[in-house]
Amino acid sequence: TAAAEEMTPTLSMNGVGVARVAPDTAEVTLGVTTEAKDAAKAHAENAAQASRVRDAVKALGIAERDIQTAHYDFSPVYDVRDNGRSVTTGYTVTNAVIVKVRNLANVGKVIDTALANGANRVDSLEFSASDTDEAKNTALADAARDARSKADAVARALGVRVVRVLTVHADAQSYTPRNFMPMMMAKEAYDAGTPISAGELSVKASVNVTYVIE
Repeated sequence: TAAAEEMTPTLSMNGVGVARVAPDTAEVTLGVTTEAKDAAKAHAENAAQASRVRDAVKALGIAERDIQTAHYDFSPVYDVRDNGRSVTTGYTVTNAVIVKVRNLANVGKVIDTALANGANRVDSLEFSASDTDEAKNTALADAARDARSKADAVARALGVRVVRVLTVHADAQSYTPRNFMPMMMAKEAYDAGTPISAGELSVKASVNVTYVIE
């Protein structure tokens, strides 16, 4: 009965588990920022550079569906004069795209090619794994064992024993490291190959278990 369960001695314990999985996909955010005194010229120059970047990246084998516009901004540039009035001195245009790279060996090449063809921003690089189910299950199992091990230790210290599980709450999440790169790239960087190391992704699980003790 509910009353009997309320009188049942229990012990609640948290457990954590971590598993690792190799990433198989990368997303790099590339951008083109241009500035000109004339609005039409600023727009035209940016459009031309952005098109060159897109075409160059596609020539590496990146599919059209793996290139997505992430951000577009067209803003006037103001200069505050001595009299306090703001005067428009030009226009800045930024066009950023997210490029999904399904072959990690090509990540550095995609960055270098984009920079060599008009991109002057590399805003972020993010790795992910298409299938983390096995890693999540491993992390959850480790978390459950961790909770039981801790519960047994506490129970022994108290002179009681764990009888059975009363309730369980579990959660597993994959953590994708986002590697932010310099916002603006110097032209000198075009001459050097960009080394990229994908590393591993961590999948962390937590379990909260309430045990019946006696």
